This record gives sequence, C-alpha cells and structure tokens, in this order.
Amino acid sequence: MAWLFRQVQSALRRATEEALAPLDLTPSQAELLSALANGSRLSNAGLARAAFVTPQSMVELLRSLETRGLIVRRPDPSGGRAMPAELTPQGARQLLAVHLAMRAVEDRLLRDLEPDERARLRQLLERCLASLTESRIIQ
Repeated sequence: MAWLFRQVQSALRRATEEALAPLDLTPSQAELLSALANGSRLSNAGLARAAFVTPQSMVELLRSLETRGLIVRRPDPSGGRAMPAELTPQGARQLLAVHLAMRAVEDRLLRDLEPDERARLRQLLERCLASLTESRIIQ
C-alpha cells in the first residue's frame, strides 16, 4: 500500500509541476504564496515547514519571489532582524492563478470518482495523516 501512495504522490507532483510551469512557479513557491495569503506572520522556519523545504532553502525562495515582485519584505516594526514577508497585489493575482491551476489538477486526480467516493477518500486520507502524525508525536 505504501508503494501505491508513493506512486500517487509522484504522479501528483509531476502534474503539479506541469500545471505551475506556465506560471513560472515551483510547487514550493506556490505553497509559500499560499502560506503568506493566510495572513499569518510566520517565521522563516514556519514558512519553510508550510512550503515543505528546509529553512536554508526558504531564504532563496523568498529572494526569488521578492525579485519577481510577488512578495515584499520589510523590517518588523517591533525591531530585531526579522523581515516578515507579505504578498504584493501581483503576488495575490499570481496566487489566484495557482489556485485555478491546482483545481484543474485536483479535478483530474478525482475525475473517475463519484462524489461520495471523493468524500470517503478525503476522510480516509485524513485518518491516515492523523495516524502518522500521532505516531510521530508519541515517539
């Protein structure tokens, strides 16, 4: 079963990369834009977790999106070295395009499932995720 999960994950990753290519974004960049849209002022480490990258990689991701005008970073008013990132209007428009692209990928992924099967799959995956997360916490 784990092998099948891995195969689905790999196919989903390829489909995601293909869908985001016309937007000139990687999946990690898209995840970062999405995390920033939630309005939370996450640290670089928090953003890295949200984008599924290392904290070291996050610095480069932020720089690339800032160079493209999709985000802006300003010093935190409370002082210190923190420079929280925010979406720019251009970044918000790009994120909308990301959502549309990802909806197309999800529709493709689920196109052969009936609505009740989709709901059941979601429930089962949520339970699997909870089981793995709980076991990681217990250790």
